[in-house]
Amino acid sequence: VENSRKAKETQLRVNPMKVADARQAKKNEEARKSYQKGVVPGYLQERVQKWKEEEEERIANLPDPTVPAGHVLMDKKEKEETLQVLLRSKDKLTEQLKGLPLRNDTLRLHNTRKEIDDKLSEIEEAIKIFSRPRVFIKQ
Repeated sequence: VENSRKAKETQLRVNPMKVADARQAKKNEEARKSYQKGVVPGYLQERVQKWKEEEEERIANLPDPTVPAGHVLMDKKEKEETLQVLLRSKDKLTEQLKGLPLRNDTLRLHNTRKEIDDKLSEIEEAIKIFSRPRVFIKQ
């Protein structure tokens, strides 16, 4: 009687290899269920994105091959401002030239007209330069 009671209370011993095999089979089944065919894993997507960003940064840091050595491309805004200043200077000098008498009787009048003409020609050359789509400045 006592022996039969103890037989009921004792737990059956299970082979540990069978338990480990069952656990491993369960893990394999979960991994198989969670795996999605045809989908790129997240860590690979992150790595590809990182490579793209590094390549874009490398390309952005390359010097522009169209810029001559020792020069820098002028900003568009700065170029426009300079062009406006040059145009205003040209207008002022033109008004001064219009205000001079037509006759060049005196040496002073002759020299003043020559100075204004020289300045106007310099300003017109500068306007030609700053009217280009790209302006380079020496460093």
